[in-house]
Amino acid sequence: MPSLHAHVSKVRAVLEPRYLREQRAFEVLVTEPLGYALRVAPECRDTVRFERAVAEAHRLLGRGQPGQVVEEVDRALHMWRGAALADAAHYLFAAHEVARLEELRQTAREVRTTALLLEGRFTEAVDAAQELTAQHPLRETGWALLLRALYLAGRHPEALQRYTDLRRHLADELGLEPGPSLCALHHGILHHDLPPLRSADAVQRPDPTSVRGGDAGHRRVPIGPASEAQEEATRTAPVNVSPPGGTAGAPADTANPPGASSDPAAAGEGTEPPSLRRPAQLPPALPVFAGRVTESAWLSAAGGAPGRPGQCGVAPVVVIGGAPGVGKTTFAVHHAHKIASLFPDGQLFVNLCGFHPHSPAVEAGDALHGFLTALGVSAQRIPEDTAGRSTLFRSLLADRRVLLVLDNARDEQQVRPLLPAGGGCLTLITSRNQLPGLIAADGARPLPLPLPSQAEAYETLARRLGAERLAAEPAAADDIIGLCGRLPLALAVVAARAELDPTFPLHAIADDLRAHDGLDALTGFDTTTDVRTVFSWSYQSLDKPAARLFRLLALHPGPDISAPAAASLAGLSPAQTRRTLAALTRSCLVEQPLPGRFILHDLLRGYATELTHTHDDTGERHRATVRVLDHYMFTAYTANRLFKQNSLPELDLGLPNPGVIAESLTTIEQADRWLAAERGVLSAMLRTAVQEGLEQHITGLSWSLKEYLNRQEFWPEAITALTPALEVARRRGDRLEEGRCHRHIGSIHGYLGHQDEALDHMQRATTLFEELDAVGEQARAHYAKACALYLFGRVEEAVTFSERGLALSRAIGEELWLAECLVELAWFHSHLRQLEKSLAYSQEAIALFQRLDAPWQEAQGMEVLGYTLRLMGRYEESLATYRQAMEEFRGLGDHRNAIGSVMRLGDTRLAMGDRDAARRDWTRALASAEQQALSHSAQELRERITALDSNADSAITLLERSYTLRTHSGPG
Repeated sequence: MPSLHAHVSKVRAVLEPRYLREQRAFEVLVTEPLGYALRVAPECRDTVRFERAVAEAHRLLGRGQPGQVVEEVDRALHMWRGAALADAAHYLFAAHEVARLEELRQTAREVRTTALLLEGRFTEAVDAAQELTAQHPLRETGWALLLRALYLAGRHPEALQRYTDLRRHLADELGLEPGPSLCALHHGILHHDLPPLRSADAVQRPDPTSVRGGDAGHRRVPIGPASEAQEEATRTAPVNVSPPGGTAGAPADTANPPGASSDPAAAGEGTEPPSLRRPAQLPPALPVFAGRVTESAWLSAAGGAPGRPGQCGVAPVVVIGGAPGVGKTTFAVHHAHKIASLFPDGQLFVNLCGFHPHSPAVEAGDALHGFLTALGVSAQRIPEDTAGRSTLFRSLLADRRVLLVLDNARDEQQVRPLLPAGGGCLTLITSRNQLPGLIAADGARPLPLPLPSQAEAYETLARRLGAERLAAEPAAADDIIGLCGRLPLALAVVAARAELDPTFPLHAIADDLRAHDGLDALTGFDTTTDVRTVFSWSYQSLDKPAARLFRLLALHPGPDISAPAAASLAGLSPAQTRRTLAALTRSCLVEQPLPGRFILHDLLRGYATELTHTHDDTGERHRATVRVLDHYMFTAYTANRLFKQNSLPELDLGLPNPGVIAESLTTIEQADRWLAAERGVLSAMLRTAVQEGLEQHITGLSWSLKEYLNRQEFWPEAITALTPALEVARRRGDRLEEGRCHRHIGSIHGYLGHQDEALDHMQRATTLFEELDAVGEQARAHYAKACALYLFGRVEEAVTFSERGLALSRAIGEELWLAECLVELAWFHSHLRQLEKSLAYSQEAIALFQRLDAPWQEAQGMEVLGYTLRLMGRYEESLATYRQAMEEFRGLGDHRNAIGSVMRLGDTRLAMGDRDAARRDWTRALASAEQQALSHSAQELRERITALDSNADSAITLLERSYTLRTHSGPG
């Protein structure tokens, strides 16, 4: 014992201030009845500071501030210096704490990676996610983040390969398949349609009791003489040992303060509460409820089996969100009835009226008063203040199994006092607000309700109208579902009308829906079933900037819109737009299926259209439309110019209007990703420009969209895209522009095998250029016509027109087109087996392209040279040339021609007699073609592989025939 006291004195000499030691009054290492206790303020412990930093990062993530999340997590991770509790790792009591801290550390890294993705820092996100998977190779969260980061960084093949590797590893090591979320993500990558990344559920959140205020883990462990049992309890469960009358597990400075009651449920009475009633407040479930099987299964798993009374645990909280009219309350009540038997102590329900046109939002204190009354607490025992009621409510439910449904919540502050703490309870919250603060700080799980599937919508109608009635008119039933946008509220309104008159045919109902403008056909029977009114409750909760942007979004034709495009539409700064879009997303009026991309449900778009025509005058709507057209036109034009393919004419687009923020694209990879993401939007914007009669935008968008579609082998769509530009040129009397349009449209018809249409357009182009004495354009027209003739097997005629183009190019000194014609002639002569002439032409063209710094055209020349070398039997030179062309095309983002180079590598290997190598090249090229959705190239490769499977001779025959029909893919 003297030795112990001596050691304690030495420790105090280090930890305690001198003046306290002299007074024998200690604050850090204090004497208690059972021994000694070490009191360290939470803010002085790095574990608590780390936990608080991680909790703050979650809150910032929920508020949509990913940049600050990264900074916060970096500060938190910087606190680590090796393994947690390294000096005490050999003690049993440390094992659980070490595991908890390591889990929190990994979660923090996942939060940081999620934030990097949300901020668009994809390269950094890839590096961070790779570290996650290296440290925890069997943790799916890290793999999901890595696959998404690789995809968004433009590394699609690598993302698919990593998924394949993971799947193989799981099967070999554990005999398991990847989980549903990873499978869904893989499917999204394959189809370029990623499932949404929701910051709130992208990572597991720590137990909120472990981070709130840093109290968890702030325990006083006795030091000094103790029994063996006490020592073992100390080692295995470091629980706070409080002084007599204190509360176990509470910090020393908060446990049982002077004058406080030791009975949390007594509310100042000092007596035990009477036995509680068993409330059953759930409203009736909808008898014709249908669908939501997936969501119901997820909710059952997330809610889990309720804990035993008195069992330590956290009460699960689930926030059910979604657009107005999507059926949040109906689903919550249906599921609550389904699981009510698991909660023998009762079910509580309250409509919080967070979004209601007439009734004010229910205050938390009033809701608690109702709950306490339902539980049997007398009015005299209910505290006056909300905090007291909340404390009493939690105390009463601490050892009970109760199901709570908090319907139509306004915000986090309204809900927090109503949350129980006992592990035997489950709380379901419905809200039009996403309640990100509740998810980030309180550990709630989000369940966003999407639109029901087509099959679920059909089942909903069948439950209401009868399967026989729908089976009699299946097309009309599908029309009704489509016209209602699969929105459950709209389907219910229409079904109710059909139920009121069972003899009314469904096709007449569908015709009536088509005939009415906007939401008039979906007018309900009261305010709760009128679709327009239900939408208005959410709209009226918006501030002015958010309401204005919501209205203007109706002017964007969709299918989705990026944040920069929304900024141009509204004429706002990027920062203002991000804040406003975040408000619309939180209110569930707008969805964000992918980071930075936003969509409006069709019926909400109709509602927004009504609003913008009511609140925004014609001038405001026109200015917004022109701004967003400017955004896409200037960005698309810049993106296509980066490919340097010499096929996009110089266009005088003028300057963007004030408020337009064109996206800054500086690399081919950025341009390729942007064009792929905006393909559908560009087509819709072109239609808008045509409808508005904005000729400059028609021309700019037509050419840019045609360029992208042509590269991707969407040839019919490319013709459709360029046709409006041709019509504008005719109206304006711009014969030069008209001729260019004819030339390009003719070239695309050639790729499609439309001989008459192709040659007709070519002839019109040539005639126009001759009448204008535009010699350079004549040369290009001859070049394009030669390509078309070659595609139709008329090689000798093709040589004649190509030589005309060559002569005209030499005459005016236009070296780039001279070199283009040389490559074309080299290609034609190789098919005529005039190999020496082909070799000379291609080498001369390549030298010219190199001098003119035209890398894409140089790669085209190498393609022709590689083919000629193969025919000459110079196989190794052919292989080297094709590899060089392939690398050049890849560097320029030309997937189609890069795949063609790999295909022709296989052709050369087959000519060398190496069937296996040819198959490997063709298979690799086919995978790339399918990934890039290049259907024509993919079909050509499938035919090669099929012929090779038959026999080598048929493969060689097909190979020669395909070269006869192969397009050179030069500029139109």
